[in-house]
Amino acid sequence: MPYTKNLVIFSLFSFLLTISISTGYAVTLADYKLAVSQKQKILVRGISMGDGKDLDAFLYKPAGEGPFPALVALHGAGGIFPYQLWWAKEISKWGYVVLFVDHYCSRGHLCEPATHTEEDRGEIMRNWQMVSLRQRVIDAAAAHVSLSNKSYVKKDSIGLIGWSWGGASALIAQKITKVKAITNGGFKATIAFYPNLKYFIDNPQWIRSGPLTQPTLILYGESDILESSDSYQKLLSSGDPAAIKVVGFDGAYKKFDELGPYRERHHPRVGIFFKGFQKNAFNQSIVEIKNFLTENLR
Repeated sequence: MPYTKNLVIFSLFSFLLTISISTGYAVTLADYKLAVSQKQKILVRGISMGDGKDLDAFLYKPAGEGPFPALVALHGAGGIFPYQLWWAKEISKWGYVVLFVDHYCSRGHLCEPATHTEEDRGEIMRNWQMVSLRQRVIDAAAAHVSLSNKSYVKKDSIGLIGWSWGGASALIAQKITKVKAITNGGFKATIAFYPNLKYFIDNPQWIRSGPLTQPTLILYGESDILESSDSYQKLLSSGDPAAIKVVGFDGAYKKFDELGPYRERHHPRVGIFFKGFQKNAFNQSIVEIKNFLTENLR
């Protein structure tokens, strides 16, 4: 069944550091460490549209020869976190290749996701635009080209997934899916976790890049002050031809999908904001993503 344009609100209440999911999933901090240790580092060749730099990337591949559908994964302001690599590893177990692009390491900003805490990443998080949104989109295009050259990838079934500004980059990359550097019809579907839409939906770069045309799933916490339900209502009423589904989780904050306590953070541009894991939001995200990928990349 195709997605329709609607805003879905869930009532969510639990807070745990270890997750037991009705589908049989269980996630602990040890699983994060395992996902980090099992990453396969590869090199993605840069393309001339941007700075042309080659990119470090982490590959997660299902067992077997394929060909498999695939996702390009994009990190946000703080770089790649272990919980995001857990997602990449978990999705690969469902039968998808996941290629996680590192925008920072090849540009000398931050490396090794296992050895940096949130606090250690403060400088790059405050200055994330040292790698511009445009360059992040170009990096996504380079990753698409790289996956298209792999014999184990279904070249016409490559999508995007991103977190925070990586989610924003994924949305914009989908909008310009037919740029010259991206072959085989471009990206076919997009998943964006808490993509900060309210900060760029009125930006000329967003407007000029054209409409969303491919299936899109957006997941965000309704208590996240860096997000805005009004911006998502505006997106849903924009007339874009894409099938767009926006899921807002009641009571959830930024990083509801990462194990960790409720915490306050300060950013010089936005002030105080909050982060914290929420079990039910995380559980529902797994269901939403699994269904979305089955319907749109299989």
